[in-house]
Amino acid sequence: MLSKTDFIQFLNCPKSLWLKTYKPDIYQEGEFSAFAQKLAKEGYQVERHVRQLVERWTDAAAYSFQSEFEFEDQLFARADMLRENEDGTIDIYEIKSSTSVKDSNPHNQLKDAAFQTIAATRAGRSVRKIFVVHLNKNYVRNGEIDPVELLIFADETIRVKGLLAETEQEIAAAIEFLKEAAIDERSCSCLNLSRSHHCDNFDHFNSRIPEYSIYSLPRLFGKKLENFVTEGRLRLDQIELEEVSRLQQPILQAHNVRNPYVDLADIENFIGKLSFPLYFLDYETFASAIPIVDGTFPHQQMPIQFSLHVLHENGQLDHHEHLADLPELPRPLVEAMENVIGDRGSVISWNKSFENKRNEEMAVAFPDKRDFLLNLVERTVDLMDVFKTGYVDIRFNGSTSIKKVLPVVVPDLSYEGMEIADGTAAMDGWNKMLNESDPGQRIRVRQALLEYCKLDTLAMVRIFQFVETLVSGSHVNQ
Repeated sequence: MLSKTDFIQFLNCPKSLWLKTYKPDIYQEGEFSAFAQKLAKEGYQVERHVRQLVERWTDAAAYSFQSEFEFEDQLFARADMLRENEDGTIDIYEIKSSTSVKDSNPHNQLKDAAFQTIAATRAGRSVRKIFVVHLNKNYVRNGEIDPVELLIFADETIRVKGLLAETEQEIAAAIEFLKEAAIDERSCSCLNLSRSHHCDNFDHFNSRIPEYSIYSLPRLFGKKLENFVTEGRLRLDQIELEEVSRLQQPILQAHNVRNPYVDLADIENFIGKLSFPLYFLDYETFASAIPIVDGTFPHQQMPIQFSLHVLHENGQLDHHEHLADLPELPRPLVEAMENVIGDRGSVISWNKSFENKRNEEMAVAFPDKRDFLLNLVERTVDLMDVFKTGYVDIRFNGSTSIKKVLPVVVPDLSYEGMEIADGTAAMDGWNKMLNESDPGQRIRVRQALLEYCKLDTLAMVRIFQFVETLVSGSHVNQ
């Protein structure tokens, strides 16, 4: 029986769905599956507020939640909410945690609604209208959640009904495909997609592709990627330098010469702009579909923690940190930074756009801290930039993530074995800490959060010191 979740997976990668169905012991649950589960969890949070709102309506009895439709052991759908109309028709409501209606892969909400409509129709119901309920991006919490202001009921009847014929054909194709007892498992349709859009089981279906391939080239998509695939040129040694962009060329060069690509002038230019003391700064944030703190909006990335390593010109290294122990606007965090960050010296982050965006948001939230926060923005440089064009090792596999760079350039420092080892786990950990009734467990989770964030900035220090040795070593050799 084809469910809505299965159908959306089929649209993204048919063979991935087949593998999940016929070989569940081989199938890998990866980032796509984890993200789908996150969306479902957030959707239930939003549904609670939809229920509260509907209970106030004079026609509340006409509405029901999680109604199921089945058709001849072929289709199964569960409508988030539906309305029984006086004329015997129904209105279908898809409840989403997004702040707009998504109309493209990998999570096409209009296709979601079209599948629901077809399943309901085949089960004998007549669908009058189709709505997508989503969050209002302009809603700012002020006291108790106001579902009237929080929720937007988008009437998508015209767009969804315009997709029904196409969706019918796709459903038929999915049902027929799942009847196949065996398929060619040597490739999948994700070959024509960039690496960030690959299915969770890409490696299973494309095992002939080497570890370092055209998918190691960042921002490779569209016609250029399609041409390489059509021509069977998947290995990096099959690609000419002039065929790729300026940012892709260092990766190709590093692969072809079997040594890191190093542009000393680029690195020296980065270091030459720095002034001591150096403040290595990292935020951890918490975001939720439903704002948990007054003054915040849906999915706002609210800083809850910082780690700061301060490297002085004489080599002295200091560390400072802050972690919120309750849900609150991050004024205490800003004040803690004010106490330890002076008015001179460069602020170094990894992917500075993230930290700077948070500083700009906090400057709006706390006008009296505006000068301090915007001064941080002006002084912030991005250590990640060095690893785009200054130092590129093929072992980064086309990534500039600190998790990819660190084990290559500073192999003695690692995130392995940590209870919390990434930003998503940090969000979950902070939420768990807040709701933990056992004081001992609360302390344990708190310590894990501090250790993770501290390692982020220590990693930046050590990576920066590695970069310094590249320049000082070249001068010695001269």
